[in-house]
Amino acid sequence: MGTPYTQDCLEAIGFILQTQQRIEIALLLSYGQIHAYLIKSARNIYIIRSGFSSSYSGEGPKGLASSLQLLLKHNINLDEVNISKNLMKKVNHASLSNKDLEKILITKVVRPTNIYEYIYAIYTTLDYQTTNDHYYPTELPFHLIDARIFDLALKFRNDPNSSILMAYTRLEDILRAKTKSDLFSNELFEKAFCSDKNHPSLFIWKNVENEKASNAIGRLFTNIFTAYRNERAHSEVQKSDIHLYREFLLLNELFLLESESVSK
Repeated sequence: MGTPYTQDCLEAIGFILQTQQRIEIALLLSYGQIHAYLIKSARNIYIIRSGFSSSYSGEGPKGLASSLQLLLKHNINLDEVNISKNLMKKVNHASLSNKDLEKILITKVVRPTNIYEYIYAIYTTLDYQTTNDHYYPTELPFHLIDARIFDLALKFRNDPNSSILMAYTRLEDILRAKTKSDLFSNELFEKAFCSDKNHPSLFIWKNVENEKASNAIGRLFTNIFTAYRNERAHSEVQKSDIHLYREFLLLNELFLLESESVSK
């Protein structure tokens, strides 16, 4: 994965960390001042090309320090091994054989470790570990999306505002049919999920401790619509990509909660 360019290699590492459930080992492959990675998950072995470097100022050393902090952030067992010029050439041409991989995996690791020296050559602290989340791919977790808005999730990248607005409308349509009413927005959600002394709710969540807790879940619907949907009803909304992803996931949670509600 990756290319000779540092940014592509950083994004490749972010992709691996985002998609692999368990990373067993990460090896920094070094030939002099040129660096690549071998990352082994429970099911796969990934090779990241040598988009990293050290011992001078520039994007290569900065990217190396960033990549090391990214891996350390995940508490991954991280070591460095020295490889030959020929093996590094194979890394960059994606031509490593199984025998080459076995050779790398049994190579003695560098001791004492240089890992932190590479980091401190660029950063004075390890604080960057908490702020380097921009290397992860920004994608919706499709396996968590409610089936009733999966089509909107597929369209989200091309037109996020349209997908979000349609999801709000679809949720109201579902609840109007479920409650057999013609109410809208907060009045609809209050009738369905929020109880008071005079008006008991139509639905509850049986897996919560009591009606008070069930009411609190119901208020998520009214609060999210008040905080986000009403703004969209009255003006054209301009939000960053990250905020749009967050809003869609909030809506997805409402759909999932709705599916878990039961009649009293």
